[in-house]
Amino acid sequence: MSSKTAHRVSLFFGLVILALTLFSLMLPSPPVCGDLPKNYAPIIAFELARSVKDLHAIFGSAAGGCRSAIATQLDVINRIDSFLFIQIYGAFLAFFFVGRRGRNRAVASAAIAIVVAACLADHVENLALFRLSANPDSAASIPLLVGATETKWIGLGIAAMLAVPLLWDGWLGRLATVLCGIALVATLATVPASAAVGPYLSNATALSWFLFLTVDFREAFRRSPSRSAA
Repeated sequence: MSSKTAHRVSLFFGLVILALTLFSLMLPSPPVCGDLPKNYAPIIAFELARSVKDLHAIFGSAAGGCRSAIATQLDVINRIDSFLFIQIYGAFLAFFFVGRRGRNRAVASAAIAIVVAACLADHVENLALFRLSANPDSAASIPLLVGATETKWIGLGIAAMLAVPLLWDGWLGRLATVLCGIALVATLATVPASAAVGPYLSNATALSWFLFLTVDFREAFRRSPSRSAA
């Protein structure tokens, strides 16, 4: 597969991600059952839950209609994630790195492997989330959730940072260092301070993805240099 074709495929999946993001903004917000901060998306808080107390901040401390409603809504989001979104963002990232193999094949291949591992961890994460939404008073699945979540987010952060040498070209390389560096720092910070970084985690990661999408646009429609007559 040529670099241009790979970037075009990545661009397609990136545009699908944008469409799904816009669609998600039109969905009703989950009900407020606990004391989760207003700027903290419940689905991200759920992924980064590290104790029953964290679960109660999302689901409330007592069973009832509100808990059932938010559990149902979060389960729907996680089903969409499992059957659709994971594969889409995985393809977006993987084909982006396929398109950059010409710059450094070893680095690009390592990034692809990490993306695949992050996607597999995301599926394990969702398995843990389904178990926890069914019983937010039990911490039994939290160790599985922590392992899967950290593997996913840190993997995505490392993959983003590996894009820097693949994009190093003057101002673009410097911009990639900043945006991808933010993604890596935010994902690493989930280990010691998941609750503090959680409200900003998706946006921090999205900065690197938006950069990749911009590069996809550039490379997908870049004109090949014309051949001059000898």
